[in-house]
Amino acid sequence: MTLQTFIMGAIICEALISWGKTIYTEHKLQWEIVASLLIACVLVVDLNLNFFSLIGLTEQYQIIGMVCTAVFLSRGSNYVFELYDRLTNWKRDDNGQ
Repeated sequence: MTLQTFIMGAIICEALISWGKTIYTEHKLQWEIVASLLIACVLVVDLNLNFFSLIGLTEQYQIIGMVCTAVFLSRGSNYVFELYDRLTNWKRDDNGQ
């Protein structure tokens, strides 16, 4: 287990909490966010996407990686690119490259 894994866990927790707070605001369900999550889930299952595998981590339960990947995708491409860039930079720094 590396520092990168802990940092990634912290980023994922923050992302899930902030994303979760936007689903239901002002006593109203935000259908756009729910729709984006459903579309992302379909893509993740159909394309067998897993963000953890992409950065070289293996989880004990693959469904966790797939759910996190769906949340990342539903947040949008800028969010996914920024997260990927941060994690790959930490991985390079962690490996001494």
